[in-house]
Amino acid sequence: MTTTVPRLSRKGSAGSGMWDFGFKRGVVATFDTDNLTEPISIAPIPSASGVQWGAGVLSADQSKDGYSYIYGVNDSPINKKMRIARVKGTDLSNTEEWQFFNSAKSWMYGEKEGSDETVGVANEYSVTPYDGGFILLSQDSAEAFSGKIRIWQGCDPFAPFGSCSGHDTVYTMPEPGPFGTCEDGNCFAYNAHVHPSLRQGDRWTLSYNVKNFDSRVTADAAHYRDPTIYRPRFVSFRLVESSSGAKLNFSTANQRQKEVCIPRERPAAGKVIAMQKVHC
Repeated sequence: MTTTVPRLSRKGSAGSGMWDFGFKRGVVATFDTDNLTEPISIAPIPSASGVQWGAGVLSADQSKDGYSYIYGVNDSPINKKMRIARVKGTDLSNTEEWQFFNSAKSWMYGEKEGSDETVGVANEYSVTPYDGGFILLSQDSAEAFSGKIRIWQGCDPFAPFGSCSGHDTVYTMPEPGPFGTCEDGNCFAYNAHVHPSLRQGDRWTLSYNVKNFDSRVTADAAHYRDPTIYRPRFVSFRLVESSSGAKLNFSTANQRQKEVCIPRERPAAGKVIAMQKVHC
C-alpha cells in the first residue's frame, strides 16, 4: 500500500531561536506504508501565494462527492485564515489537477485565485462529516497562543463554516500561558484536531500538543526536566442535538453573512456541545 500526505518544506533564517524557520514551499510526499524511511515520490504543491497546505485533509470517501479536500492556512500571528483546495479521487500527488476555492463559490486551477475563508483557524485543524454536514474544529487563533478550542459547522466540506458566538467552545486547554498548569507558566498548546476513527456515536475525541518556550538543550531546560510536556493530550466530548436556537455567525475574509446550520445551547463545562440537526 502507499499513502500520500501534504508535507511542508521549510528553510532556516538568520538567528538561532526556536522560531528560526520560514515557509519555503509545499510538497506532497508519497510513501510505501511498508517503508516510511524514504518517500517514493515528491510532487510540488503550488506555493506562490504562501499558503501552507496540509493543515487538514478530508478523503473522498468522507466528502461523499468524489473529491479529496486539502485544507491550508494563510498564516499570520493571529486571525489565521482557512484556504481550501480539492482534487478528484484520492491521489493528492496529482497536484496539477488541484482546484482552489474562491469567494465566488468557484473552483479555480490557479492557486492565487483562491480566497481566504473562515477566520480564526490554526495551523492544523480538522474537517469531519457530521449528520449530513461537516464539523470544523480548531484551536482559536483570534489571540496568539489561545487555549480555546472552537467548533464551526457547515453544509459542505468547503466554506462557509459558521459558529455561534459564546456557544462554540469545545474545550479550553489548561496548559498555556502564565496562569496555565505548566510549572513555569511558559507553555503553549497547538494543533487541535478531531480523530474520526475514535468516534463512538455522539462521543468524539480530539487531541492537541503542548510545548514549552524554553527550547534550550540543557539538563535544566523545561523539556529535559519534564519530558511529559511534549506528549499529546486527548479530550473526549459529546456532540448532541438540542432545542434552543441561535443564528450562526460567519467569519470570512469578506464577512459574508449566510444562514445554514444552526448550533444550539452553550456546552456544559466544555465537554458537551449541542448543535441543531443540519438542514442544508
